[in-house]
Amino acid sequence: MFPIWIRATLMRKGEYRTLLPEIDVLQELKVMLAERLEEWAHGYGARGEEKRVAMALQRLLVRRFGVLPPDLASHIAAASREEIETWLDRVLDARSMEDVFGPTEH
Repeated sequence: MFPIWIRATLMRKGEYRTLLPEIDVLQELKVMLAERLEEWAHGYGARGEEKRVAMALQRLLVRRFGVLPPDLASHIAAASREEIETWLDRVLDARSMEDVFGPTEH
């Protein structure tokens, strides 16, 4: 009964519906939750690291060039990890924000 209750409780949130299979045995629930928790923890850790890298880029840009335009801050927040790392590499040699992002990127 407990596995059914857990599944029903988690199913109240729409985003969990595709993640949770039918579970009838407590052991199945234990295995499934262990796998999901590991996936979720890994996902949150990666997103947190990406945010820290984006914040480091923004801090370097402000220290180097002054005020960061809001549209550029939004551009950085929406960027991939690879784009942010490319921009970080460019910051040290850049003479302007345009040298970091290019003339059409912001």
